[in-house]
Amino acid sequence: MEYVMKICLLGDANVGKTSLVYRFIENRFSTDFKSTLGVNLLKKKVKINDNDVSVQIWDLGGQEAYKKLRRLYLEGSQGALVVFDKTSHTSFENLDDWVGSFKDSQKDAPIILIGNKIDLKDQITVTEKEAEEYAAKNNMEYISTSAKTGEQVEEAFKSLIKKIIDSQKNE
Repeated sequence: MEYVMKICLLGDANVGKTSLVYRFIENRFSTDFKSTLGVNLLKKKVKINDNDVSVQIWDLGGQEAYKKLRRLYLEGSQGALVVFDKTSHTSFENLDDWVGSFKDSQKDAPIILIGNKIDLKDQITVTEKEAEEYAAKNNMEYISTSAKTGEQVEEAFKSLIKKIIDSQKNE
């Protein structure tokens, strides 16, 4: 089958959302991305279990100034990667706001929690246990990633895409 889907990346500014998207789409990493202003739209075609999937990826700016626009950006989204920075406890503490926005807008659409920047091992302030407990409490999968090394990035996106396909088959 063929699928067209919209997924959003949510999370505070500077958690690595744009870096994750570019690692997934172009398999590259850059240290000089500017903060996303509003929303950045990208597309990628992938094959998942014999399904051709055209994914529209909406990379939302994490700044407080865009909070009012968040609901518009989330409209029609079938799933989300909610990203926090493993080296920033504040970005972890702000997850309720991001998860709440998405659930208010898209009810039961799948969400995967992403703990990014695992390559910065000596700076990590959010433990795996904390992240796993948060994910379990909010009924979502948790994946640790590094946009810099590429570790688990493709798995995260593909896991979300599979969840969306499964949820659409069950409708």
